[in-house]
Amino acid sequence: MVNVHTEALVFVSRKSGKTMFGAALSLIFLTKYGGMQAECFGAATVQKQAKQLMDYAKVIVRNSPSLKSRIEAYRDELHYDDGGSMHTLMQLSEQQAERADGSNPSFCLYDEAHAFKNDALKEVVVTGMGARPNPLFLTVTTAGFFTVGYPLFTQVELAKKVLSGEIEDDSTFYAIYSLDSEEEAKNDDIKILEKANPGLGTAVSPDRLKAMRDKALLLPSSWKNFLVKNCNIFQTTTEDPFISDEHFTKCCQEVPLEQLKGARAWIGLDLSQSVDLTAFTVLVEHPDTKMLHTIPYHFFPGKQENKVVRANGVDLTEWIEQGYIIEHEERIDLEDVYQKLLEAISLFDVQMIGYDPYHAWDLLAKLQANLDLAHLEIVPVSQSITTMSTPTKYLEELVISQDINLGLNPVLRYCNSNARIKHSPTSNLIRVTKDEQLNPIDSIISTIVALAVYMQTEFDTLTHLMNKNET
Repeated sequence: MVNVHTEALVFVSRKSGKTMFGAALSLIFLTKYGGMQAECFGAATVQKQAKQLMDYAKVIVRNSPSLKSRIEAYRDELHYDDGGSMHTLMQLSEQQAERADGSNPSFCLYDEAHAFKNDALKEVVVTGMGARPNPLFLTVTTAGFFTVGYPLFTQVELAKKVLSGEIEDDSTFYAIYSLDSEEEAKNDDIKILEKANPGLGTAVSPDRLKAMRDKALLLPSSWKNFLVKNCNIFQTTTEDPFISDEHFTKCCQEVPLEQLKGARAWIGLDLSQSVDLTAFTVLVEHPDTKMLHTIPYHFFPGKQENKVVRANGVDLTEWIEQGYIIEHEERIDLEDVYQKLLEAISLFDVQMIGYDPYHAWDLLAKLQANLDLAHLEIVPVSQSITTMSTPTKYLEELVISQDINLGLNPVLRYCNSNARIKHSPTSNLIRVTKDEQLNPIDSIISTIVALAVYMQTEFDTLTHLMNKNET
């Protein structure tokens, strides 16, 4: 047998028999298709999950007289001697990655991949498969709470593009079982959940699943878990983000730069400390449709190696290499930020620039000293909840109504996934804050600042919104 694919992803809800399927396939590679001295792995983030594959494989062996007579079971391994060579199946956790160093894997079950924050273990195994003529790296998993910037989320998004025909990837087999939206999960027809639960009616009881769904709807914390585990819909965190990723991505289209040249624009600056990510956003109004388009600029001091991988495990390196983040040396180069601002100003008819006064004094001095910019109004936008509430709510409304194009910059999407809403205890004012790990939200803040100055110049046409939001 020759594999058509060397890698496979089976993305399906819990209790669908993922691990048992992987265990059966691992025994097939152990005894038949793994080649000489086959090495098979059951990999997971923790030992307990990796052991589950081994336990299922042992159950299959015990209940098959043919396998039981040929396979020797040990605590962490299965051995099969075909008379010519010894074949092994062993469990592997992140903490045991060294076991895979120097190995020559024939097969690997990568179980519950949503829990992996990086691809380090996967890369060790996949590179070890290079000498095998017929290997298979099988990922079986549900969704999880690690989204933008994490390996599984990125792979699932790639899978959807492959399955839709948008791009080609002949090396990987994709099977995606997932609901399309949270609204589908609330549908009265429980059969719609079969999209994420192909075993509905056999492996999964419809009545039990409906009872779980109805109970979860009453408990917000349970609802998020139900969406992740039983509907296979990624959730940003166990807390509520600023704008859900589902709504955010509906507003993500390519920005038509050629159509926008010379159009009216507003700029928001959010300058961080000089040793971390910083950003500004250009908000451009399409001259015909009046649709607002966001163009974020991100800057990062690349030699701050301790900050390249953020507290939530997201590595900025790939986005730096792809040009979504402009790399500076040890500190943010304000001269470069200034030059990029001048480039943006030259491209569009900038109406107003807003800035967070906390870290902006040096850049502000450069802007004010430039006589060519004397016509531009440059105003401070306080980060207080009183100032930020209205443009924050306006951004939410624009996204929900899909009246803004957020573009395709993944760093803006990542910053949104880190953003949380802080409510005033005495009014309905809100502002955006960082998550509990203090991961960056810079370009979301700069976008809100840009909206603040947009609303300031367009106040007459937005009075109804201002009154509605702050009552």
